[in-house]
Amino acid sequence: MKRTLIAFAALLAAPLAAHAQYVKDFVEVDGARANKLRGYGIVTGLNGNGDSPKGESARVLRNMLQNMVPADNAVVEINARNAALVMVLAELAPFQKKGTRLDVSVSAVGDARSLAGGELQLTDLRGPLGRQDPNIYALASGRLVMQGDAKRGNPTAALVPGGAITEKELVHAFVQERAEAAGARRYFRLLLRKPDLTLAGQLTQQVNAQAVAGGGRRMKVATALDGGSLEIAIPTIEEYKQITGNPPETDFVREPVRWLEAVLNLPVTLSSVETAAVVINDATKTVSWTGEVRLREGSVMVPPAGPGSRPGVFHAREGQKLSEFMEKVGPALGDQQIVDVVRSLHHAGLIKAEVKSQ
Repeated sequence: MKRTLIAFAALLAAPLAAHAQYVKDFVEVDGARANKLRGYGIVTGLNGNGDSPKGESARVLRNMLQNMVPADNAVVEINARNAALVMVLAELAPFQKKGTRLDVSVSAVGDARSLAGGELQLTDLRGPLGRQDPNIYALASGRLVMQGDAKRGNPTAALVPGGAITEKELVHAFVQERAEAAGARRYFRLLLRKPDLTLAGQLTQQVNAQAVAGGGRRMKVATALDGGSLEIAIPTIEEYKQITGNPPETDFVREPVRWLEAVLNLPVTLSSVETAAVVINDATKTVSWTGEVRLREGSVMVPPAGPGSRPGVFHAREGQKLSEFMEKVGPALGDQQIVDVVRSLHHAGLIKAEVKSQ
């Protein structure tokens, strides 16, 4: 077998390990993203739980029915509350082909009491611009599936699994090209789901570290453009031969998907890149954090919990984890006191992390 240009080319035929992390776990492909679709439709068969009979839904339903009967037949006034105006949403995945199905979510926009038992009538789904977009990307219809039961869940929101059929495919241009001295260079760009300079640097280093051929020779295929994106070069046949001495098993310039697949399935081992952050939710009186939040040495005083109680004084050690601090002082405090302590630590500059309030 010919020696491959880089180690991850072998992944084209190899099974993936069970619990490894891969480049694709951290990135999206620029130019190949999902698109949101929406439409404005009618749900019928609501057994008296629909919109008021003099409302907008009655007018829309009357117009819909008028288009289905001969021109000389007038549709009479509809007085029953059996229909409801709804907003219909779906997501068109990248590379979704014409004729394939999409899941649909439906929610009432009028005064309908419940959508239970209803059926979505044929609704065209367009891009975010609505009617300003002449393209109909999918058509939706079908029986609604309610979420939850009578006591739990929202009776005016529902799903139609596989309820839309794709009518128009999206055009994806994930392979980009620019002129260079040696000729046109083809490449694609990876966008980090969570932009981070450290993560971008580590992914770039590990992709390039595996671009190894015989004798330890390497080809730099990845470049970190900033903290949110990487550029991945697609090697030509000549570049491949210069590194390995053998032609590639496939022309990656002509079959960029093979190269993209190999890069996305590259196994990576990253040190912690999660940004330490603390979130204070004033509505629920809760405190949560991500990453390893640590404290500086210092003390804070918080107001008394109630009449007759005394202010509390809390001490933090240098380098102490916030989780350890909370395990020590938390059990003796109420929810509001915990929030007050964490906010006091933040205002005193004792938390080595970003602190947000919701």
